[in-house]
Amino acid sequence: MMSIKKLLNRSLIITVLLACNGLLQAEQVVIQGDYELHYNTFPSTFLSKEIANTYQITRSKNRGILSISVMDKSGEEPKAVEADITIEAKNLVHQSKDIKLIKIKEQDEAIYYLGTFALNNEENVNFSIEAKPTGSDTVFQVKFTREFFTD
Repeated sequence: MMSIKKLLNRSLIITVLLACNGLLQAEQVVIQGDYELHYNTFPSTFLSKEIANTYQITRSKNRGILSISVMDKSGEEPKAVEADITIEAKNLVHQSKDIKLIKIKEQDEAIYYLGTFALNNEENVNFSIEAKPTGSDTVFQVKFTREFFTD
């Protein structure tokens, strides 16, 4: 099992690297009871070629990535859990963004969901996330807007 220290280090490293590149809004966390919902968006070009190939993700300046994970904090150490997640994303002229999430479950028990979407330079995208951790009555409903720059 991945220790909380490793999880925090991985999250910290990704956040610092992205922030240094000026490409990222800070990772967001919403807490409800014993659960945390972590979400983030970033350009697909941030991913290494190896990671993109492994998960069959197209790297392009015109592709964004939405990352979501859910943690159960009821035990001694936080634990990644699966969740039922629905996403709605639209730009300011109400054009829908097609986002199909893929679940990634790593051997160290990390679980996260990645979805890619098309984007244009200086495009604002309104995201609406609904996530229900498996086996829980907790339902997260999160709305946020991000502006993307491709040039």
